[in-house]
Amino acid sequence: MLASSLPLAAAFTAPVTTPPSSRHATVRMQQGMSGASTDELKSLPGLPRPSYLDGTLAADMGFDPLGYVTKYSEGVKFSLLLNEFDAKDTEFIFGPNTKDPKRSLMWMREAEVKHCRLAMLAAAGWPLAELWHGGLSNILGMPYMLEATQGRSLSVLNGGLGEVAPFCAFAFLVASAVEVSTLDQVYGLTATGKTMKPNGQVVMKSYVPGDCGFDPLGLYGWFGSQMPVMVKLEAEADPMYRMRWEANARKMMDTAEIKNGRLAMLAITGYAFQEFLWGTPVVDQTPIFFTFFGDILAPGALASLGLW
Repeated sequence: MLASSLPLAAAFTAPVTTPPSSRHATVRMQQGMSGASTDELKSLPGLPRPSYLDGTLAADMGFDPLGYVTKYSEGVKFSLLLNEFDAKDTEFIFGPNTKDPKRSLMWMREAEVKHCRLAMLAAAGWPLAELWHGGLSNILGMPYMLEATQGRSLSVLNGGLGEVAPFCAFAFLVASAVEVSTLDQVYGLTATGKTMKPNGQVVMKSYVPGDCGFDPLGLYGWFGSQMPVMVKLEAEADPMYRMRWEANARKMMDTAEIKNGRLAMLAITGYAFQEFLWGTPVVDQTPIFFTFFGDILAPGALASLGLW
């Protein structure tokens, strides 16, 4: 890939055939490092691409047909008289509260990332609750909490949330704690550049939407560390090249997270309305998608163990 930059070495070595998958992956990576390609900047047919969607954000498809970024950049405002002796109403603002499209875009990306993560957890937890709750309640000798909804997951539309009110309150407190601890994680407020960690280590920090500092397995930087041999040699010789490579790898990880999150938001919405309209668990409506493959090969295997 980079042999053209090493003509003398190439003259004394036999040509090396790069596997197609590796070569294509490297080409895609280097195209991303050189900036947004023409394909990335295309919008959907018939829809103009907004100027603030310039391809710099991960998973930027140029899609904002209703103009939410600019329409709600100043947020939704309302006033409320909190005390009868107040001289004027107290104004509440829900939203970016800015006239800068860039700041508004970053505020909405922060919200999107957090909703994506919640949706991915919910899209997995919803069917698993319907599949495993009965077996686990039998094993642990605990009450069957889905009785109120006829085996459907507890939700706003299905009802039954009162049965797990303490857990809902606990989840709300945990979410509130995370939000309070990351209040400054907003474009323009987050400390960037040369900053100091609590342990005194000086690091270079940039703003990343949704970055809560939680990556115990180090997956965020793992993809960037997987370099082809020639790219690794170039990275060792040029620190700036390594930085561009790793930044692009992180962007690809961000893209994967957001695209999976968007799909999960559609999925969890589908779960809720399917069960509300049909009145049966989603795992029963499409059992092929929620059946353990061992039970497909040997029907009744799980039932024989008392887990189903």
